[in-house]
Amino acid sequence: MATATTTESSSSKKRKAQNGNTKPPSKKTSPPSSLLSTSTSSTAVAAAATTADSNSEFKPYTLPQIRTNIQSLETKVPSVPPLGIDPADRDAVRSWASEMQAIIEEFNLLLCCVSSATYRWGTDRSGAADQHLGLLSSELGNAQDQISTSITPRLSNVLAPVVDLVTNESHTTKDENGVEKKVNFFTQVENDPKFIRLCSEILSRNAVMLRRVLLTNFHKVGRCIDDYLKATKKDGQGQRNAFAY
Repeated sequence: MATATTTESSSSKKRKAQNGNTKPPSKKTSPPSSLLSTSTSSTAVAAAATTADSNSEFKPYTLPQIRTNIQSLETKVPSVPPLGIDPADRDAVRSWASEMQAIIEEFNLLLCCVSSATYRWGTDRSGAADQHLGLLSSELGNAQDQISTSITPRLSNVLAPVVDLVTNESHTTKDENGVEKKVNFFTQVENDPKFIRLCSEILSRNAVMLRRVLLTNFHKVGRCIDDYLKATKKDGQGQRNAFAY
């Protein structure tokens, strides 16, 4: 009986020791709801940005695309009424000039894309290809020079005449202390009305030829691009034949 009692006491001591060494289970703490919402929103924004980038991939214009866009510009050039543009109708003159100016601006921007479409590193371009590119650049620059010299100044004289800022009226008031305050109201006045009327007459008189000059240069640029594409194709075929033994 004594032995049994000793055994029970020793086992109870072991259980007590085990219970003393056992640590209570740790509680898992979840992050605050604000952090969860922030991380979720950041993930959503990143996913949306990735989707937008994949859907809107930028691709520069090729030469054939530039050629096609120039052809579409030809159909947008405003026509001249059968009886011409009345120089006394300033709204009609400015409207026609504004349409012409918009077409020229888009044309110049399209030509700015040619350098990207024809870019090749120096060692990747043959001597003949350099000559072809030089001729193309020269003809495109010549077309822009003709338009900027013959057409743009006549349009600018009508669309953006020189004006002066003058005092239209003045108001003088006095405050409670008898101090006078003068307020001036300014307005823009045409610097030379006779010159503006002359510019309207010149634009109206030459509207048919101005339109023809613009369309002629559009056609010329289109032919230059076509000839350049043909020349580069022949140059590529010549290089392939040169390496054929």
